[in-house]
Amino acid sequence: MILREPAEQLDPRVRRLWAAEALLGAGVLALAAAGATALTALAGAGTAALAVGVAGAVAVAAVAAVGAVLVPGLRYRRFRYEVTERGLYVARGALWRRWQVVPHARVQTVDTRAGPLERAFGLVGVEVTTASAAGGTGIPGLAPAVADRLVDALARHAEAEEGT
Repeated sequence: MILREPAEQLDPRVRRLWAAEALLGAGVLALAAAGATALTALAGAGTAALAVGVAGAVAVAAVAAVGAVLVPGLRYRRFRYEVTERGLYVARGALWRRWQVVPHARVQTVDTRAGPLERAFGLVGVEVTTASAAGGTGIPGLAPAVADRLVDALARHAEAEEGT
């Protein structure tokens, strides 16, 4: 199979979306750590336990902030896709690289999705389900017009495969 980089890249706004998702997750973790620290303090644990809890909350927030800055750019550079004659070709992953071809004949449904954060950034994702037990694939972070063209192309190819 071909192991070249696919031609298409995600919308650049997806980096900000992924950073926002990471920061929200970090905020939840930091709040949980702060809540546990507050409960520990209320239970009468000493100042040492309180200091450890505060340090833990700060460490979680710091690691998440660094991740929110570095990871989205890396994910963006390493996620590409393309509709070929064989199928939808997707390459993803920075440390563990994965190349996937979803043959047009195996495509069962092509859906678009947009959660609240995706809508806030003006992005949608495309989900492709297949007839295989392994499932399909997804392409996040597309502009709505690009997603519409991708859905249309995949549907046309699948329809043509069905007719042969």
